[in-house]
Amino acid sequence: MWRYMPLISLLDFLQTRELRFSRADKFDDTQEGYVGLEALLSTVPLELHEKAKQALHHQNLECFVSCWHLSSSESLAMWKIYGANAFSVAVVSNVGNIMSACHDYCADLSAAGMFGEVIYDNYVSDGALNVQTLGLPFGYNELPISKSILTLFMKAKAFSYEQEWRVVLNKKSVSEPAIRVPIGDIEEFVEHVYVSPDAPDWMVSSIGSLVRDQFGLSRVSVSKSPLAKHFGI
Repeated sequence: MWRYMPLISLLDFLQTRELRFSRADKFDDTQEGYVGLEALLSTVPLELHEKAKQALHHQNLECFVSCWHLSSSESLAMWKIYGANAFSVAVVSNVGNIMSACHDYCADLSAAGMFGEVIYDNYVSDGALNVQTLGLPFGYNELPISKSILTLFMKAKAFSYEQEWRVVLNKKSVSEPAIRVPIGDIEEFVEHVYVSPDAPDWMVSSIGSLVRDQFGLSRVSVSKSPLAKHFGI
């Protein structure tokens, strides 16, 4: 699991030891959560369509999303788009670590969630929303997850290069544009930190020293992206 981010976001992550989940209506993509609207409507009776549209809008105000790149290796496309300059990094973790943090966050019954792979086409299969979730929704019976949240796992095919895996947390009565989920032991959570292939060597060394000396994370490995060798950097 890869999360590409600017250096300032890494510093915030190391300082707070929390994952930031953005509210679903705050994404740059204004169609976030709405791409699957027609797919959703095709699975419910006609008389419920208007209510479904209203619920979808309201849902995006109560859902918070953490997005990851699902791959066994790094992606040049993701570096170019989400790490557009030398001052960017990629944090590598795994599904188990991310889900453990989210389960702990939901333990006080204040939130519930769903996790899985985003789909980019064929939203409906055999009359049901076709989302390839990696597991069942999590949380508690007091906060059941609505079927409509599956629309947050649907994106336009043009975004398929993202190979996105995401966690969606449903948390009511929150006015902030984001929520933060504690991750526990950061040295267990982070498997590796890669620095942009465009970064100079001094920057890689400085980030390594920062992680090791200032934050005391001696077990978090920091290195330059192996893609740097393809560009003679």
